[in-house]
Amino acid sequence: MRVNLVMALLLTSFFIAGCGSTGGSDSPANSLKDFVAALKEQNPGKAWNFLSSNSQKMYDDIAKNRNQSGKEYFEKSVSNVSSLGLIGMDFDVIDEKKDGDNAVVLIKSKDGSTTEYFSVKESGVWKLDYAKTIEENMKKVE
Repeated sequence: MRVNLVMALLLTSFFIAGCGSTGGSDSPANSLKDFVAALKEQNPGKAWNFLSSNSQKMYDDIAKNRNQSGKEYFEKSVSNVSSLGLIGMDFDVIDEKKDGDNAVVLIKSKDGSTTEYFSVKESGVWKLDYAKTIEENMKKVE
């Protein structure tokens, strides 16, 4: 009886741990770091899970015309980490500002360049809002 209880508890804990690995981070800065780490591990599927739902929707919209899913398009488009600009390089987080479920993460690359990335809290975890980051950077260029 005791062995069955222990086995049931172990199986339940493995099941819960497996179900909880949908991506997301414990802080805005880590949402960016975890995303980049997954890409450097050449694991774009894992990186996809660190993207906000808004960012995943952006890739879905882009991929519609290519007869691909957003995830498939994303995985092909980020096969080379250096194509990501500053976040493809080594960088340091120099500031993180939270405003409720939204945050701005300021990074500085080894060459001294700085840029802002946005993060959003979804379902209790922080995710990289790459779509908002692109949108905000486009405004600076206009």
